[in-house]
Amino acid sequence: MKDLLHLSIITAEGAAYDRMVGYVNIPTPTGSVGVLSGHAPMLCAVKKGLVRCGFGAGRGQSIRVGSGVANIDSNQVTILVSDASAETESPSASPAL
Repeated sequence: MKDLLHLSIITAEGAAYDRMVGYVNIPTPTGSVGVLSGHAPMLCAVKKGLVRCGFGAGRGQSIRVGSGVANIDSNQVTILVSDASAETESPSASPAL
């Protein structure tokens, strides 16, 4: 579990997504940000789009999010957004880990 990240996506209604993942890709106004275990602490704006996460073995999932903010610290990725809806898990949603 040392190479995993805890991904939490939260809306005003509560937790929309909560899972241990190996990789997260966050849409920002200046491009996407890829996050792996051990990433430096960071706070950034999130733009409307798809957050992509990978679970390993080529499996992954996309979560459609509204605008908001992301905080990355100590292998914890917390994304606060206006709305979120998880899409079906897919073998092609993110690169293999």
